Parts: sequence; structure tokens; C-alpha cells
Amino acid sequence: MLLQKNNKFLYLYALVLFILAALYGLLLRWNFTFPLKFVNYHHLLQSHSHVAFLGWGYIATLAVLLNYFVEATEKQFKLYKIVLIILLSSITLMLISFPLGGYKLFSIILLSVFGIASYVISYRLLKDIKGETVAVKLIKYGIYYYLLSSLATWFLAGVIVTQGKTALYHNTIYFYLHFLYNGYFVFVLFGLLFKIFEQQNIIISNKLQQNFFWYLNIACVPAYALSVLWSSVSIVFNVIGFVASTLQLISLIFLIKIIRKAFLQLHWNFISKLLLKMALVSYSLKIIFQMASAFPFIVKKSLALKPFFIIGYLHLFTLAFMSVLLFLILDRFKKIRIENKITKIGIVTFIIGVIATELLLFSQGSFILLHSSAIKNYNLFVFFFSFFMVIGLVFIFIGQFINNIVLKK
Repeated sequence: MLLQKNNKFLYLYALVLFILAALYGLLLRWNFTFPLKFVNYHHLLQSHSHVAFLGWGYIATLAVLLNYFVEATEKQFKLYKIVLIILLSSITLMLISFPLGGYKLFSIILLSVFGIASYVISYRLLKDIKGETVAVKLIKYGIYYYLLSSLATWFLAGVIVTQGKTALYHNTIYFYLHFLYNGYFVFVLFGLLFKIFEQQNIIISNKLQQNFFWYLNIACVPAYALSVLWSSVSIVFNVIGFVASTLQLISLIFLIKIIRKAFLQLHWNFISKLLLKMALVSYSLKIIFQMASAFPFIVKKSLALKPFFIIGYLHLFTLAFMSVLLFLILDRFKKIRIENKITKIGIVTFIIGVIATELLLFSQGSFILLHSSAIKNYNLFVFFFSFFMVIGLVFIFIGQFINNIVLKK
């Protein structure tokens, strides 16, 4: 059955969607190096990003929530199954609709269907998830922020019709991305991590967890000010953004204390600890970059060097933080196992690809900013290490079936 705890279909399907999104990303990188006439960059980019966020990140986190936080009746589970089928169908079709037509009627219909279905499942999750722990609070607020982010998708259609691709259009997209990234994914992923600590009897001060939650929560809404600084706005937005990023930095200090205390009690394998360390470092860098982006000089230079700094930041979040932490969570919940050699090779290969491409993106941007010599054959190098990520993901996927064969023996 689709929602049984021992069923890995949802997780494997989400991983397949991640592999396909990564292949689209690889094709985009190939197009930079060896331009292809039949590739529409913007259309393919829309499919790449939507499937990565909604197909991989959203579906995988939903699956964990449904398996480990929901105790529902048979009737309620039937509703969950129907909604999941709708979500999976619509996101799969986006793999085709966006590359063929971009953000046109069919893609808009699919996004609308996905949005309505996600409202149904969000409503049920908020009712069915019980408890007063910090983990539960983080997850519930993550769902609230997802609902808030989704408002932008409905507003966006009206903006396109009435104003076209103006500053309001772009700020609406950034509204969606901010509350999806810094709202849903950050809150839910840390909620799931704290749940793992609870299950493994890791003793952490409740006060530390509460402080982390509240500072992170208070900062989330005003931090959206950082997303509009590219447009002509008052310096007040810079101040609001800086204050919000300072609150995020305070929450990070509490998070580091929590992880340090947890590390002393963890009995995990090397790969699991590596994933946790990388996710924490990536998240810390994200907070630092956000704080830096409150300064006008940084905003100006980042916009001028968008293909390096902004893309680097987005990949830092999506790959180095979200995906790495999600792999750890799925492993700890025994949905993606990393004991066998094939999966370990896949994890390490993926991490090498992520780190190498991030270093290339930020290094090239820095060299251009400092008027230094740019990296020769930069696009070729980025393509090469992007290939590492795809190969790593394929190995992780194959490793799940090898793991099953080993277990059966």
C-alpha cells in the first residue's frame, strides 16, 4: 500500500524525480558549453526547479510526515492516497509541460491542480499531526509557511495579465521562493531532525530547542525584505533585512549548540555524521550570505554576477543543505539505507559534485568581481562536476535495490 511504513515507493519515486531534475540541470550546463538549438533555456529551467522543489523535496518530506507523524483512520488514509496520486501525476507531467511550452496554459493548470491538492493534504496534516514538542511545532509552522508561499502562485497570474514581468512579478516569485525555502523546508527538515533525536533518546535541553524555534520563527517573515532589495526600495528594507538576518544568526547559534550536544550522544556511521556536518555547514553559510545581502554593495554586485553568486546560493540551499539533510533524514527513518558500498559511493560522489560546483560558481564570481583572471573552461568544469551529482544520485538509487537483495539473503 502507498502509505505503509515499510513501503518505499514514495521515497524512491521522489528520488527518481530528483535524478530527472538533475539530468535537466546537466542538460542546461551542456547547453552553456555546447549550445543546442532545440533547448529553450528558460523553459527547461522552470521544469528543473519545479521538479527539484516539489517533486523531490516536497514529496519526500510529505512521505516522512505521513509515515511517522500521522495516525489516521482508514478513511483519512484513502484521502491521503488520492491526493498523493494527484500530486505525483501533476509534478510528473510538469517534466513534459514546461520544456515544451514553458509557463503556459497546460503548466499553469498542472500547478493549479498541484496547489489545490497540496492545500487538502496540508489541512489534513495540520489536523492529524499531534503533539507539543518543538519538532511538531517546527513541522506545523513549516506547513503554515508553505501555505503562505503558495498564495504567490495565485497572485502571479493576475500580475502577468495586468502588468507583465515587472518588479512586482519578480518580487512575487521571490515571495514564493522565500517562504518555500526559509519557511517550509527549513522548518520541516529541522523538525524531522529533532524528531530523530527524540526517537534515539538524544538528550537536548528543551530551552535550547525553544530558543532556536522562536528566533527562527520571528525572523522568517521580515527576512523576506532581503528578497526585494534588488529593486528600487527604501533603505528601510535593508535595515529590516539585516535585523531579520541577525535573528537568524542567533537561532543558528542555538542550533549549533543543539547539534554539538547531539553529536556527543550519536552512534551513527561515518557517512551519516558527514551528511549532518555538511548540512550544518551549508546552512551556516546560507545564514552568513543572507546577512551579507542586507548591504547595498553586496546586492549590487550579486545582481551583476547573478549566474555565479545567486545561482550558487540557490544550489547551496537546494543541494548542499536541503538534499543532504533530506538524505540523512531518509536514512535515519530507514527509507534510504546507506550501509552498502554502492550507496556510499553514490553519496560521496554526489557530495564531491556539489562542493566542486559550489566552489567553481563562487570562485568565478569572485575572480570577476576582483577583476582577476577568470577560470578557463569554466562551463566545461561545471558541467563535468554536475555530471558527478547525477552519477551519485543514480548510484544511490541503484543501491536501494542492492540493499533489498542483501537484506532478503
